[in-house]
Amino acid sequence: MANELLDAALAYVRKGWPVFPCRSDKTPYTTNGVIDATTDPKQIKAWWDTWPRANIGLDVGGAGMMVLDLDTYKPDYDPEALENDVGPLPETGLRAHSPRGGEHLFYSLGDGEIVASSASRISKHVDVRSFHGYVLLAPSSTSDGSYTWLAEDQPHYRTDELVRVANSAREKHEDRDNWLIEADLPENVASAIAWLKDSAKIAVEGQGGDAMAYATAAHLKSFGISPELAFDLMWEHWSPRCSPPWSADQADHLQQKVDNGYSYNTSPPGNVTPAYQVAKTASLFKPVATELDTGSIWTAGRFRAIDRAGMGSIKPPEWIIPEFLAENAYAMLFGARGTFKTFIALDLALSIAAGFGLGANACWPDITNAGPVLFTAGEGHASITNRVKAWEQTHFDANMVGNFVLADPVPSVAEELQPFIDTVLAASPEGYRLVVLDTVGRAMQGVNENAQEHAGQFTALVQRLQKELGATVLALHHVGHTDTDRARGSSVFGADVDTEVRLDRAGKEYLVGLTMTKQKDAAEWEKPRYVRLNEVSTDLEHKSLVAVSAKGEQMLKDVENTKQKLETAAKFSAVQNALLDHLEHNKLKEFQDTPLARAITGACGIGEQRIARHYLPELRRDSARRAFVCYDTGKARWRWQE
Repeated sequence: MANELLDAALAYVRKGWPVFPCRSDKTPYTTNGVIDATTDPKQIKAWWDTWPRANIGLDVGGAGMMVLDLDTYKPDYDPEALENDVGPLPETGLRAHSPRGGEHLFYSLGDGEIVASSASRISKHVDVRSFHGYVLLAPSSTSDGSYTWLAEDQPHYRTDELVRVANSAREKHEDRDNWLIEADLPENVASAIAWLKDSAKIAVEGQGGDAMAYATAAHLKSFGISPELAFDLMWEHWSPRCSPPWSADQADHLQQKVDNGYSYNTSPPGNVTPAYQVAKTASLFKPVATELDTGSIWTAGRFRAIDRAGMGSIKPPEWIIPEFLAENAYAMLFGARGTFKTFIALDLALSIAAGFGLGANACWPDITNAGPVLFTAGEGHASITNRVKAWEQTHFDANMVGNFVLADPVPSVAEELQPFIDTVLAASPEGYRLVVLDTVGRAMQGVNENAQEHAGQFTALVQRLQKELGATVLALHHVGHTDTDRARGSSVFGADVDTEVRLDRAGKEYLVGLTMTKQKDAAEWEKPRYVRLNEVSTDLEHKSLVAVSAKGEQMLKDVENTKQKLETAAKFSAVQNALLDHLEHNKLKEFQDTPLARAITGACGIGEQRIARHYLPELRRDSARRAFVCYDTGKARWRWQE
């Protein structure tokens, strides 16, 4: 039986385009994803025998191209802004239509040319796919529809400005190309050789060998090995262990992987060596001058100075969520226990990771700068996974959200942070748009939250994550034991954050108010915003709460009205019971309103005047109540009647 997807995949490889199988949610079937892409027809047939309905992923860079992924369907997409950012775009003969209504523009590259992949970096709602990046090809399909070709001719050659802007837009560590230590120190060379001989993972043919070569070279950079020596060390000590060893004919190919590892690895040279730690500490105290288009800026550690001419280059903040979360900011959500901090933070994180296509009940429909999100959790993966599934079911048509990475445990202020940074960058080499720390308390275990110096250590941890990962950091924290209007612990927490929001639960209802108590780069919200938690079943055995939008003022009013009605009914019941009990014990007596109110006030806990002026007249008018028959309308007296 004919398989349209397999036939198309084979047709693409005949063009020399490396492809690989993907799921309907765009995620790869293979272990290494785009790195596994191939032009081998046998491998293609084997993959589509295993996954006959697999979508077709194209290794864009491997095909010698770059793709501009345009979200033209978004209301604020601006083609003029794109042209202003990257220069005039030539009409290309290879163009595709994406299921959500976007467009893919394919451009060819020069031999061996590398262009960095990025998301919304060269222009708003424009992604670049090239080196280690991929797009789906027709006739692939998702839940939104199918990919189709708009034009299937030759791609136009890229422009110089397009390549320049794309490569300059890539997020990278500030010291990525800054050798703070001397390359090839004897002790570092010895450590690198020992690692290559004993611990480094080997390349296995057909199992992501290129990816392993790239990763090995990148780690040699972290050992402080120069790119020239890296090839020699890999050839002598690593290649013989590979299966099969790299042949002389593959030497140029291996050299290319080494070059890529050094060009595109995000970590600073030598960052895993003791020498680097010493040099890095020393460098923090040496001011570095940088010339701007106008003026200059000097930086040392976390400090900076800028002259008057340079102040014109200071840009207003770019928002992830307008008037709430700015890029590269430090934000905090704090609240008492039971205010659903994790659920609300998870909703924020998944909304930013998804970026678009959210359901009608989304709490944050105005995401302006989506991107990868890192959620560090103190709780187990199983519970978080169930919560994520419930969110996807509610807000994302049950599709899997990409760009979302879960990590544990929460990094501590008392431990070396570099292993954590290396681990999470391996999961998302381009860094993150948002990092969530759940919670501050977990990050500060073993130190004193009330001490300024220890709270300052947490701020230092946040700043390191901001710089190393290029992210906004959102920390979750508890309120104080006695002061519930501020975050627990030292005042440093509130002083250092850029944005601070307090969570308050409306009674026992699943309704939470968000009150902004600090906003550095914009006006604070005039009124609280509200989120409701709905219970969602993910399967027959599991449920979870999911945050959905709530029209706050009306919802809170409804809750308050319900509470008042219940309280009023309870008070009427208390007065009625006290009244009947008193009359039954005084069957021969008659009472006017005021003496009766005085007699029963203690029993029902309501004031004498309130009983006489409000409750007793209401009970007289309510013929459905039993108390009515105990009132003699002729004598205008209360007395017991059977």
